Amino acid sequence: MTTQIEDPQAAQPDHGSDADVEALIREARRRTRRRRLRVAVTAFPAVGTVTGGFVAFGSQAARSSGTVSPLPADSRAPSATTFALVTQKRRGPGSNLGIYSVKTGRLVRALGTYSDRVFTNNGLAYDPREDALYFTLIPQNHRARRFVLRLMRLDIASGRSRFVADGSQPEVSSSGTELAYGTFPEGLAVRDLRTGQTRTVRLPQLGVSANLMSATIGWLGDGTDLAIVPMAGAWDLVGKPPKYRWCGTSQSNPVVVFVHVPPPPAALTADCVRVPGGPADGRVLVGADPASPTSALVTTMTRGGGTLVEQISQTGSIKPAMRIPNSLPLTFDAPGTHLIYLAGHLKPTLTETSLTGLHPVAGPWRERLLTEAAAW
Repeated sequence: MTTQIEDPQAAQPDHGSDADVEALIREARRRTRRRRLRVAVTAFPAVGTVTGGFVAFGSQAARSSGTVSPLPADSRAPSATTFALVTQKRRGPGSNLGIYSVKTGRLVRALGTYSDRVFTNNGLAYDPREDALYFTLIPQNHRARRFVLRLMRLDIASGRSRFVADGSQPEVSSSGTELAYGTFPEGLAVRDLRTGQTRTVRLPQLGVSANLMSATIGWLGDGTDLAIVPMAGAWDLVGKPPKYRWCGTSQSNPVVVFVHVPPPPAALTADCVRVPGGPADGRVLVGADPASPTSALVTTMTRGGGTLVEQISQTGSIKPAMRIPNSLPLTFDAPGTHLIYLAGHLKPTLTETSLTGLHPVAGPWRERLLTEAAAW
């Protein structure tokens, strides 16, 4: 089922109440604490391999129809030779930001350390030209009414960072010319990094999840579409009746919102597509689909700790692409042809796959306490 999301409009500043601001700041802090707890206890039984078994999007039940069609063999190099990663400090609280080699997994450049009081895991984006990194900070003035999270740009060469906009979950297009991010209190913004022009589309039918703070956002292959996967609420994950509704469907049913990004100054438009299965859970990544410029690759995690990769079209159809047991996905590259993930137990191996085969990058991975923030 597809629902047209109405009310596209030009960028307008959204101001929430003090209570809204404080609530979302508290939620950002809770997410950071939960992130560190989950990372500390995460363990994988064994090094995984690619298999032919698949399950539905966000569901533990195996799909009963259709055969597995592997993605096209990758004949292109990844869009970047390095990727960005956030790791916990070995001693004391705080997060380390660094650039790592895709080939060796080694640290190429340390970008600095941030306090847990200000740094969040609400998105991390790496410019495909490998010259800039986008992330979010909690504002120092907690009672400020103009924003909840500060979207920052860090220049790799100089190490200097600057404020970009009020928002979270940044994603840079494969051309490096447009930046998408969630806005408060609701909606998606796309900024032209050459001109500074910003367009927004409101997503009122996503309800309280429309602030996109916990959603996953990704650019599709042709650079004219985005895919958004809203995160399931706690009530859904424990099997209780959902309190909210997304795009006219129950929150217990997963949806993907496809946002069309025409050349400026045309308005953004969005369609909400219901897909089979239960709510998306675990480490959800959204990547471009090399087999279709308007479809998305979406990962979810199984109860056994595996990674599911599925192709989702704008009509809501799903095709299984890959299952990687005993793994923790970290990030797709910009073309969607490669995926970096962790496989292993106490000494996990950093592994890269071209979606047609595996290639260990480095092992054992020395940075064992990883956060949820990675970008390639």
